[in-house]
Amino acid sequence: MTPPGENSRDSASQEDNKRAAVARAWVLRLSSGEDTEADRLAFAEWLAASDDNKRAYEKAQSIWEALGDVDGIENLLLHRDSVTEFRPRNSMTRRFLVGGAMAASLAVATGISFLLMQPAPTETLLYATVTGEIETITLSDGSTVTLGGASELTGEFTPDGRTLELVSGNAYFDIARDEARPLTVHTGDVNVRVLGTRFDIKTRPDFVAVAVDHGHVRVTSPATGSRQDLTAGEKIVSDATHGLSQVMTFDASQELSWRSGRLSFVDAPLRYIVADMNQYSDRPIRLSPTAPADLRLTLSFPVDQIEQVLAGLDAAYPVAIESREDDILITQGD
Repeated sequence: MTPPGENSRDSASQEDNKRAAVARAWVLRLSSGEDTEADRLAFAEWLAASDDNKRAYEKAQSIWEALGDVDGIENLLLHRDSVTEFRPRNSMTRRFLVGGAMAASLAVATGISFLLMQPAPTETLLYATVTGEIETITLSDGSTVTLGGASELTGEFTPDGRTLELVSGNAYFDIARDEARPLTVHTGDVNVRVLGTRFDIKTRPDFVAVAVDHGHVRVTSPATGSRQDLTAGEKIVSDATHGLSQVMTFDASQELSWRSGRLSFVDAPLRYIVADMNQYSDRPIRLSPTAPADLRLTLSFPVDQIEQVLAGLDAAYPVAIESREDDILITQGD
């Protein structure tokens, strides 16, 4: 059981983090020299909305001014739920620390995502979501990426190519076609190369799954030297031990349902289901050594009903659910 007042404190902390992120975005935008009259009016309205907004902006502005014109900023700390460190490859002055998707950054109240742009022609990207969040971002080339909960995406765009890395979680990519600059997504032990298509990638500690919704992609496993072309409706799974699996078909309404806030599984092992649940659960869900991790289940449920689903599993299957203060433990049941 959550201690009294804990939820309200967590909520307040999240609001403070989001407000601080919006304040930093405004400082960057207004200091970029590219702000418009509409930007300035929107900023004035946001600033006047609350004293908390004013304090957040003053703090962000003071940090910005403290950077001065130092030519060798080695570390730029950006606060998400925890602190993430970004180390630019080249020395940067503060005038270059401008979010390339600033308008999207100003919408950070609905999710925390960041884009850092180095001096042209290289664009460096960093986006992340927190647990329970689903966020769609638009890249500078017109591509869109939808990140699932607790996911992280990095990348670099140059005049010669586009490279992204799905560091954790899962993402749905709708890639703008650019024959002069093919795009490659790195994740786990596979690379996915595309020109312009729509596809989904899920990365887990023990496997990576790629499913093509439209068009085609080429999936390669550098570790094994194997490669496979996929077209719409086809899916492949890769792990470090076996490399690429056989090509299989999938049901998009189930495989991609997470984008609308629903998790769907067909004959999936419990350990895979728990991994997906943990992207959206308020508390970590853990499998004890005795839990039936390979119990195969078919389920479909909204991401905000995870605890109800676990209670149902406790009643209907040989699993026991122990709800504790800091986590939820799954053990072998009767």
